[in-house]
Amino acid sequence: MNKHIINKKLLLFITTMQEAFSAVIPFFLLNASAMLVYFLFKYFHLSFYSIDAHTLSLLIQTLNTFSSIVATVAIAYFFAIRFKVSEIIAISLSIATFISILLIESTSVPIELPYGFTPANLLNPIVSTWFLAYFFPKLSLNIPLKDKNKHIYRLFNYLFVFIAAYATTIILYWAVDTVMDMIIEHINHLHIGFPPIITLALRDLFVQLFWFFGIHGEHTVNALFGKDILDVFLMPNLTFGEFNRLFVVIGGAGVGMGLWVSLYLYAKDEMTSIITKISFPFVLFNINTLLTYAVIVLNRFLLIPFLLLPLFNLTVAYLVLQWIPCHFTDYYITWMTPPFIDSYLKTDGSVQIFFLQSSLLIIDTLIYIYFVKRFVKSQSILTHKETLEENLEIPNELKSKEHIHAFHAQTEIIDASAKVGEVIELLSRHKLHVYYQPKIDVVHHRCDHFEALLRLDKHGTITGPYFLKTLESAGLAPIIDIWVCKETACHLQIWEKKKFYPHISINLHPDTIKSDDAISKIIHILQGYHVSFEIIERTFLFGEKAEFNIKRLQKNGFEIIIDDFGSGYSSLETITKHTIKELKLDKSLIDIIGEKKGFLVCKHTVNLCHEMGCSIVAEGVETQLQLETVTSIGVDYVQGYYFSPAIPFTEIMHYSQYFTAQTDMSIP
Repeated sequence: MNKHIINKKLLLFITTMQEAFSAVIPFFLLNASAMLVYFLFKYFHLSFYSIDAHTLSLLIQTLNTFSSIVATVAIAYFFAIRFKVSEIIAISLSIATFISILLIESTSVPIELPYGFTPANLLNPIVSTWFLAYFFPKLSLNIPLKDKNKHIYRLFNYLFVFIAAYATTIILYWAVDTVMDMIIEHINHLHIGFPPIITLALRDLFVQLFWFFGIHGEHTVNALFGKDILDVFLMPNLTFGEFNRLFVVIGGAGVGMGLWVSLYLYAKDEMTSIITKISFPFVLFNINTLLTYAVIVLNRFLLIPFLLLPLFNLTVAYLVLQWIPCHFTDYYITWMTPPFIDSYLKTDGSVQIFFLQSSLLIIDTLIYIYFVKRFVKSQSILTHKETLEENLEIPNELKSKEHIHAFHAQTEIIDASAKVGEVIELLSRHKLHVYYQPKIDVVHHRCDHFEALLRLDKHGTITGPYFLKTLESAGLAPIIDIWVCKETACHLQIWEKKKFYPHISINLHPDTIKSDDAISKIIHILQGYHVSFEIIERTFLFGEKAEFNIKRLQKNGFEIIIDDFGSGYSSLETITKHTIKELKLDKSLIDIIGEKKGFLVCKHTVNLCHEMGCSIVAEGVETQLQLETVTSIGVDYVQGYYFSPAIPFTEIMHYSQYFTAQTDMSIP
């Protein structure tokens, strides 16, 4: 399989998982809030009407019980959307297989549901939903979907599909579970022993690794390897578990406090800022679930500090404690005791321990700041937008945010996300230009029509805008289009002073046509000038908003040209239903105009358009034979390298005058 396709599918998979993790954040926020209130009620012996610490404890236990079901539903829902199967069927299947798997693993009834995301309820909904999509074309009943009770017929089509996907998922799980049991049993027979500090370090590494993939690290590692090491004493009155809470995971998994401070200082986008502010009281009490799911999970930019900072803290704290004299009390610190308060209670206010804890937190924060800066710079689409606006001098009044799609919402954007930062940096170093390609009027033997095209001056070499697809995929096309309109307006003003009035056509992306604000800005910029807009046919497929804005342009005196007719989506409905001034035959048709079929298509298209009062442009004309052929079938304008590539605006007036003055244009 093509590496590009693999990367694209991997990014799509990661984004789907991130959507699922984001969806459960409100549930875990409620859970974390209950835990925080419980701690305060218990510590200060509070009560409120019939609510006390015991009541809150029952609430937390109940929420924990259903958290794995919530996680399963979230993953099944988003993968059902990705695999294009029924969401309710996928959710039902995932819950059924998940409960069945728990029954297989359980030795007692009723079964005990695990907390949050576990390997079972992380992989199970993905696998079962994939099997649902796999079996649907093969086992669907294919009952026609009648208007009445359509949803019922749709669900009936999944009857045998559901059973097959369920059975296959359970069998696959049983096979994998059997193999894993054999491997674990073989490893246990090896009796590998490590010093306690190394065991703790490996344990912490696995905890962080599981958390990074969205699995509750502490619970999973406890289930797989046990937690005996946490009760072993490192020194008098200090267990390895307490050592871990005091010095390794300050503020929760992955040094939550250091992560929080760095995000608070440098997170620029609105959503991350909100999450950071909301999560503060939870991080303060070592509840890092919210921040982890919102920012850390599957975030490659923060993987290194998230995994390694706890190991750094462990190593430094362990060595320092061997060197400095310290005394720990027998006070047992719970995992929710805030940083610094825990060290004060455990050491009776030891200055050395306070300094050690503070130093570790400062170093962790400084390291996180470096990675958070990279994350913010690379991932923030709003930052890219603002940078592009600044580089291209786009006014702030352009309200195009509603048309800048989130990275996780579109496959194209996912594919472009890794490139956008590079493109923005390129645009910062090099200057963009608007060049103009002549459209030769072969009927009147003159040249006063030109198409505005974007060009990049790269170290003195003019190149095409190879980066456009990346920016378009990132939702930034309206900004580029508005900049081209601004530059064209400047050129038109200059030509107007010289009594030169060319007719300019400008390409508009479908995203621009859909944006009310962008269209308003373009009308304001070019009002009163003889300008046409070239749009591709699929623009009309974007619904009433696109059609409304096209009519707005026409009402304000701008003509509409259909570009690239004959490539991809092409329909005669476009020129029959809409008022079109000009239609451009795509280069793909011109390239085959020497063949019988190509000639007939072009000829009849020209005749039809002329009868409907629409001019025809043949674009991509590169040879004398092509020129003679398109002229013989009656095209109105010719555009292509045979006459000229796109040229700077400083040469347009001279080119037009020179061309019109020629008597021999090599036109039959």
